[in-house]
Amino acid sequence: MRQHSSDGDDLTATFFCTDPNSQGGVECETFYETDRGSWIVQLKKRGPKVRDQLVALADDETFGEMSGRTMDVFVRKYVRERYGIDLGITPT
Repeated sequence: MRQHSSDGDDLTATFFCTDPNSQGGVECETFYETDRGSWIVQLKKRGPKVRDQLVALADDETFGEMSGRTMDVFVRKYVRERYGIDLGITPT
């Protein structure tokens, strides 16, 4: 599934993987690959107490919290697709 921007960002985001425990796409952590060789991560927002712990967060940068489940799916899928190495079962 591709999502095109209409506000001046010249990138196309393509769904890569999501939290395997998500409930039908509602509030789920999700990775998108872009046509610029980068990644967009859909995350849960966290507040100023977390922001204050981060080093050198620029005005145009943001942050969120990603579960170990979602990161595990991302790494397994990335390694399989980029390097042909299967690290085990990889849900979508």
